[in-house]
Amino acid sequence: VKPEINKFTPYANCPSGEYWAAFCNSEVKKYPKGEREILSFLILNEDKKTPRQSNKEEAYYSVIVCNKSKGSSPKSKVNKIKNAMLTKEEYDPLDIHLGLPNLNYFFKRIMKVRVTAKETGMNFITHIQRPRDGQWECIEGEFEGIYFKDPYKLYLKHKNKIRSIERGGCQEEIENCLLNTKMPFVNDDGKFTGRFDKQKYNKLDKYGKMRADSFYKRVMKFIQSEDLNDLFPNCI
Repeated sequence: VKPEINKFTPYANCPSGEYWAAFCNSEVKKYPKGEREILSFLILNEDKKTPRQSNKEEAYYSVIVCNKSKGSSPKSKVNKIKNAMLTKEEYDPLDIHLGLPNLNYFFKRIMKVRVTAKETGMNFITHIQRPRDGQWECIEGEFEGIYFKDPYKLYLKHKNKIRSIERGGCQEEIENCLLNTKMPFVNDDGKFTGRFDKQKYNKLDKYGKMRADSFYKRVMKFIQSEDLNDLFPNCI
């Protein structure tokens, strides 16, 4: 008997493109306009057995954002995704209108997906290639815009929550990391991209690389949670 596992909570870091992916987690998160269900996928190499990795040897992930649903509505986005993940053997034109398996049933299910990046650099899955017939199913919905946000605007929105003694240091790190065009995740216009530019990263010294790695992980968590403690631990 396999032991029960603790499923990771990954962050979306995959460049745009078409990839093989394995469904790996479902988690409900709270946002200003309500709860959203985040479906996470581990991006795979063409062999469909090993994780695709960045130049820093970090596994790539992408996500689908859904309105929180009990799964009882046949029109819900979650059920549309489940339907798209069914194999030829599992698909029955009658059964799909009566009910679908819960999401745990699809854990580690492998399929081809299409990843699209937003202007902020965050990315999400917009299409699934149905295993049953090879057709692309568009699963993009109306809620992705709530999930993929500009981290600098989020910082400005919440910065007054920072303790006064911490504000100067936090602002300095924002300027040195989030607004610094030398950082590998900031473009020449000073906009956060959410992706690492290999050439920029390699130009940094050892300290710069450590700072970039640390800040990137924190800012990606902050974008998802909108909790300043994820960006600047113990700042509030």
